[in-house]
Amino acid sequence: MSDDLKLLGVINVAQTYIACTTSILIWDWLSCLPQEWKYIWKSNRGWSPVKILYCLVRYYTLAVLIVTDVWFFAKWSEASCAKYVRILPGIAVPIDLSVELVLAVRIYALYGCNKRVGAFLGVLIAGFLGVMIAVPILAFDYTRLPSWPGPCVVTGKPSIAGPKFIIAFYASPMTFDIIMTAMTVYKVMDHTRHGWSSSLMNRMLRDGLFYFFAITSLNLLNVIFFIQPNELIQAINAPMSIQISSVLCCRLILDLRSENQAKAAVRKYSNTRGRWVTDIIQEEFHNQDTLQFSGRSPGAQDPESQVSTQDGITKCSDFAFIV
Repeated sequence: MSDDLKLLGVINVAQTYIACTTSILIWDWLSCLPQEWKYIWKSNRGWSPVKILYCLVRYYTLAVLIVTDVWFFAKWSEASCAKYVRILPGIAVPIDLSVELVLAVRIYALYGCNKRVGAFLGVLIAGFLGVMIAVPILAFDYTRLPSWPGPCVVTGKPSIAGPKFIIAFYASPMTFDIIMTAMTVYKVMDHTRHGWSSSLMNRMLRDGLFYFFAITSLNLLNVIFFIQPNELIQAINAPMSIQISSVLCCRLILDLRSENQAKAAVRKYSNTRGRWVTDIIQEEFHNQDTLQFSGRSPGAQDPESQVSTQDGITKCSDFAFIV
């Protein structure tokens, strides 16, 4: 098979692939519009950081989607491709950053807005952002096609950071997600070990694990494709990983807000240790809804006046907890 026919086949596959993932993103947006209206736009919490992150993940991704479609379906000259090849991965960095910030905020809230945890997460985010900026600058290149004009296909190139530094563009979020998932599992196990439980925390664990396995699989797939030698298909999964991560992240936020609203009333139950545990206490705090977890044993103060500090759970404001 000639190089031109092989190229044409790869282009057709890539365009069909991108059209399929694009349809998933648009379908999810349309299907989630009722929830979005109820839990995002009608929310009385104002423009919290989480609401801003939601809009970035949802609507900035849709804007990038338009650029991506133009990018993969347009005919480029080699000079134009060489000049603009770093734009597409560059404009995708805010999406990845917003997604990881949502996960970081969830962890920060789960650990009771602990300052040390917040500092640790800040360092992780800074390192993640540094890698995501450095890779497009140092390691992104374009595939030399047999003939031009044609699609501008991203590939990797050796750099001062290493011959396969482009892999870090996908290994970095995968590493971040592993750390976030491990911290979530540890905190939920710690609560279970102490006889505490919460439907909100269970939701965070369940959704977080599903997100972790889905996104980690996609990032691992990207790593594998960039390791293999065929440059024409190295970046074929990149649009899908961006779009699916946006879909799952938005659903994380909507599911947690719907869970919070469904469980807003105070529920008390007895566990095997013979003490009462307040599942969720919702109260007004400076005219905003806040949540706190608390445990109570016989003779202890009323849970509405005391927040347990035994495991670092403290009251968190809306921007941290109601993600």
